[in-house]
Order: sequence, then structure tokens, then C-alpha cells
Amino acid sequence: MKTNRKEIILQQAMELIIENGLGGLTMSNVARRMEFTEPAMYRHFQNKQDLVISLIQRVSLCLEDVFNQFDQNEPPEIFFPRYFEALLEYFQKVRGVTLLFLSESSFNSSQATRDELQLMFQAQNQRIASYLDNAQARGELLPDVDSTAAALVFLGTVQAITTRFLLSSYNIGTLKSSRPALDIFLKGVVG
Repeated sequence: MKTNRKEIILQQAMELIIENGLGGLTMSNVARRMEFTEPAMYRHFQNKQDLVISLIQRVSLCLEDVFNQFDQNEPPEIFFPRYFEALLEYFQKVRGVTLLFLSESSFNSSQATRDELQLMFQAQNQRIASYLDNAQARGELLPDVDSTAAALVFLGTVQAITTRFLLSSYNIGTLKSSRPALDIFLKGVVG
């Protein structure tokens, strides 16, 4: 039951961030949403940093789930458009909350928060690089593609499109018009 309660708290905290940004994330605001006292929050999380780190871990698992829903043996021209669209749908749903975490880490002196974000980023980059290594072994990529650099370019493209989406007040058209950016990435890795 404790694990279940903790997951419910994380869901409420995520919704609070989506609605109000990280500035609205306080232990008291989450407690209010949960309809219990602020001291009750401290039975589940030591402090706000512990809550943020748990949220980052949750997002990291969600990103892994998004990746794993696709066949890793599909050729890049099939795999990446499907994966790209699923990532953009996820970031639309959570309103780019990962960018808020990155912003928080830029101004937050918490090394633990930065370390957790670094782990999330490394895991995401490694998943994509591994896929690219396998695709290259199957002869589906240009021969000189550096998989780690290509994974970084892909993630940077997703981040730029997500940022544009956020800055356009969540205009879905900014996501729909993003396919040319993916096509440029694909041309660089498959020709």
C-alpha cells in the first residue's frame, strides 16, 4: 500500500508541475492535492529534492517504456518516425516536464538532482545509440555514422521541437510540422 500511495503522490506532483510549473511544486501543495497534512508528505519523501528526484526517475522509466514499445529490429526509416511521434506525444502529454527539470537543475545547487537528470539523459542516449549500433550492424545506416553523436542529434531535435511546442502555448501544429526535422536526421544516418 505504501508503494501505491507513493505512486499516487508522484502522479499528483506531476500534474501539479504540468499545471503550474516547478514553481508550484511544494510539499504543502502536493499534500493539499492529496488531502492530507504536509507532515504526512515527509513519511514518503524526505524533502522537495527527494520528491523531484523520484519524479525524474519516474519520467526516466516512462521514456524507457516509450522506447521499448517499438521493435528494435525495424529499419531506421520505420523505427524513428514511430518513436519520434511517440516521444512528442509523451512530451505533449506532460507538457515538456523534462525541460522544466533541466531548468531546475540549472538553477538548483543540488548535485543529486543534476546527477539523476544526467542518468536519465545517459540512459536515453544509450538506448538510441544501441539501436543505431544494431542498425549499422544490419547494414541499414551509412557506414561512418557515429551512433552516440547521432543519438545526441536525435535527442536534440526532439528537445528543440518540444521547446518550440512549449513556447507556442502548446500549439499542436508545431508538433505536426516537425517531420522535416526528423527527415534531416534520417538523411544523415541512412542517406
